Amino acid sequence: MADRDGEHFRLEPTVFGAVRRYPVMVLAVVLLTVALAVGVTLTRAQQYRAQATVTVPQPLSSQGQAGDQYLASQVLLLKSPEVAERAVVIANHSLGRQALAEGDVKGETASLEVIPPDATSTPGTYGANVITVAFTWSDARGAQAGVNAVLRAFDEVRSEDIRAQGEATVAGIERTIRDARTRGQLSDLVNQRTETLVNEQMDLARHPTMAWAPEPRVPVSGSVLKFGVLGLLIGMVLGAALAFARASRRRSFDDELQPASLYGAPLLGGLPASVPRTPSSGEPGAPAPLAMTADRHSADAEAFRFAAGSVQRIRSEQGKRLSLAFVSTAADPARSEVVANLAVAMAETGTRVLAVDADASGGRLSARLLPDSPNAQGLEQVLAGTLAVHDCVERSPLQARLSVLPSGAETPQMVTGTAYLTAVRQVLGKGKAGYEVVLVDGPPLLQAAVATELVDAADAVVVVMGPHEPVRDHLEVLRRLDLVEANVVGYLYRRAPSGPRIHHLRHLLSRGAAQLDRVKGRLADRAVVRP
Repeated sequence: MADRDGEHFRLEPTVFGAVRRYPVMVLAVVLLTVALAVGVTLTRAQQYRAQATVTVPQPLSSQGQAGDQYLASQVLLLKSPEVAERAVVIANHSLGRQALAEGDVKGETASLEVIPPDATSTPGTYGANVITVAFTWSDARGAQAGVNAVLRAFDEVRSEDIRAQGEATVAGIERTIRDARTRGQLSDLVNQRTETLVNEQMDLARHPTMAWAPEPRVPVSGSVLKFGVLGLLIGMVLGAALAFARASRRRSFDDELQPASLYGAPLLGGLPASVPRTPSSGEPGAPAPLAMTADRHSADAEAFRFAAGSVQRIRSEQGKRLSLAFVSTAADPARSEVVANLAVAMAETGTRVLAVDADASGGRLSARLLPDSPNAQGLEQVLAGTLAVHDCVERSPLQARLSVLPSGAETPQMVTGTAYLTAVRQVLGKGKAGYEVVLVDGPPLLQAAVATELVDAADAVVVVMGPHEPVRDHLEVLRRLDLVEANVVGYLYRRAPSGPRIHHLRHLLSRGAAQLDRVKGRLADRAVVRP
């Protein structure tokens, strides 16, 4: 049991398995996000982004300052309130209307973006002192006017700062000249003032190099393709995450081979999905025909013949006579349908089969194999000791070598516990005395207490399961089977419903293998000496 518990952790869902399990949900999420993304694109206003660059020369008056520090000061100047105020005036004058406000140029929500030079650029290379300025606006003309106005305002404010700095420096030198005491000191100060004035004029003459912004032609927002692809990616991630979360809450077997690691038993056959069929008669209460009798040459019938061949091989390995209990986690009409089809498939090979309907709450197996007989007397009366087995067994009209022990009317004084176990062992023993195989349709293992005694009395157990059954239910089934040391020889897996074309193609591919295996099974059966 410890090893099987370890396998439980290996059955944790994967993202791919969750997407494959819930494809409709994932597709719906993807389509919804794409629709929302496209809808946002169509409803929101388009935005245009104009971009320009400015190359700022370092003034002669600040040669002692590091180049990167000076560029940082110019970036701050581009973002300053002085530049913003002047840029608004210039832009509105260029547009001929009051389109921009100061809040559009400065602040956290401003449309202006100033991008400093690449920090990895080495001094002296192209781009080392190039500042990029971008402006986003609702129309192309406004975006162009906005970014170019910022550059003009920057040039004007920068020139004013250079002039103010030069005048302040000259004023300081002149104050020092008035206090000079020697002729040599006075001469040096005069030369320094002259140099400052010359540098100021040269710096004012060296304007920044502007690469003016052209009028943008394509909006940066509003692209249906761009937002559609973005919505597709978001939808795929979100859909996969939701599918994984859903699969984690309800862990189940996503593949027919996964239960083998949990039960330590092989897959005996992949059966067709349990699809309701039209009753053969027009009566509302008439049972639906079995796959083995509705169309004996169908792919569904071949799937049951393949599973029957697996059961025949188990009988050959464990002895000429075998009692086999079929169990499920919960009440499932498909389990009785599976047992009924297997009984018909084994009987048509010449094997004497007794089908026992041990699910007193349903009686579905009796209705499948004895469609014209009332379920009045059967296993319940035999267990209670009021009737013998041979008094209740009936020949099925579906196959000459198939007999059925109905469930019988459920009595108020139902046999349970040890008495049930003893009585069932006697019934199965008498059944094996007259038949080669006894197939028992047991009650749901997690809902009926007597189901544990039933599997204890049988020679072997087969678990019948369907797609998306919770793993936690099968862990509980496994725990109960281990308590009685049941001999689990395999399991049958009903596949999930699929489209008609996929379903037909899958069974066409498996039909050849099923027929070949059936021939091998018949050859092996002929080699067995029957009593």
